[in-house]
Amino acid sequence: MKIIGRASTIIDCSPHDVWNWVADPANLPVWAKDVDDPGVWLDDGGPTVGSLYRIDYNYGRKSDEMVFEIVRSEPGKSFAADTVTGKYPIFVEYEFEETSDGASTDLKIIMHARSDSLYTAVLFVLTGWFAKSFMNKRLANELENIKNELDSN
Repeated sequence: MKIIGRASTIIDCSPHDVWNWVADPANLPVWAKDVDDPGVWLDDGGPTVGSLYRIDYNYGRKSDEMVFEIVRSEPGKSFAADTVTGKYPIFVEYEFEETSDGASTDLKIIMHARSDSLYTAVLFVLTGWFAKSFMNKRLANELENIKNELDSN
């Protein structure tokens, strides 16, 4: 069982500049809700397929470690990561497309939140319509944070 959320925004930077910033887990606390500390690459990794990064995700009053594996990495075009360990399994995709005027980037995010137990599967069924709406709004806010950060530089 999963819930899929989507959002997009236009950022006044090139796709390569936006990609480089989004693909760096150290920037997550600037834009991602419930991530207070910079993410770190594991084993001297980087934004390449197979690399791993770690974050601490704060949900409620608890902090849980999550490790993600990069599963797609096309600089300036796309980037995707999947949860390897952690309580909140997600697969997240980013798409970076140059706008028609060539001066900006259309940044899209697609997040697949997966259930990790029978309990969360039941919750997804009961609250899926609400959760999807909430996820879309949250993703739009996070992209707005990225836009504000990059447009101000």
